[in-house]
Amino acid sequence: MKVSLWFYLGALVIYFLSFISGFSIGLYVLFGAILLLLFGLAISFKLLRKGMKTSRLIGISIAICVVSYVVWNPLIHNVDDYYIFYPFTFFV
Repeated sequence: MKVSLWFYLGALVIYFLSFISGFSIGLYVLFGAILLLLFGLAISFKLLRKGMKTSRLIGISIAICVVSYVVWNPLIHNVDDYYIFYPFTFFV
């Protein structure tokens, strides 16, 4: 299987675990799901690949971590949990 697919599946699993732990640490676990999703996208778009220089790899990885924090922080402060976990409302 492609490496990016594993990142996408990991993001889905962590998103589900974030929903399960919803009212205690769920919103903090959501950061991991966003992070894995962005790493999967970076691998899919060939921003991260084998044989890269270490300095460029570290720079892109730090940029992905910063972008995921910039996405996550307003998400948990401004969006209601109902909309963050909207796909699970169909099961209720």
